[in-house]
Amino acid sequence: MSGTSPRLVTWENGTDLVIEVLLERDVETVWNALTDAESARAWFAPFRLGEETGAEESDTADEADSDGSAARPITFALEDIDLNGCVLSCEDFDHVLLELDDFGVLGLRVLPIEGETGQETLLVLTHTAPDAETARGQAAEAGPMWDTHLRLFARTLGMDIAEVTEPELVAVYSDLDLETAESADAPEDGS
Repeated sequence: MSGTSPRLVTWENGTDLVIEVLLERDVETVWNALTDAESARAWFAPFRLGEETGAEESDTADEADSDGSAARPITFALEDIDLNGCVLSCEDFDHVLLELDDFGVLGLRVLPIEGETGQETLLVLTHTAPDAETARGQAAEAGPMWDTHLRLFARTLGMDIAEVTEPELVAVYSDLDLETAESADAPEDGS
């Protein structure tokens, strides 16, 4: 049985709530389920993508996304309201970075892992905050919700994932340790 693994990670530009879940499915299967507008209804909400805005002229939409010059509106149709935002970056079978009204910047990344059952995927959700104090507040408030949606997503893939009550999730996300991200520029030997 699988579960989620949450933590707070501080880095040079802020602090992220990071929630990971290991899925016994290959990256292609996970990515396709994650990015299908209608199947998202089962674990979060169906969504609509608008036309790209603010992009320099380029040959393809993928080129505009890869250089970060395009933002594509996205709307999630929740039960009683629409949640609007934009896709800041998207690379197929790797990541999507969103900025959502009322939530800020969220990332979803899929990483291939060689696991016990063969090709597995580590799904990583990040919710970015400008500082550790804000991140702690976001974790306590939104962490249980993101965790619940990730568990629902795992179940849509047929995964057996542990049930957790809302009070248990609130307790976990209200008391996360703060880690410091390793600098990519620092030498590995510490010199």
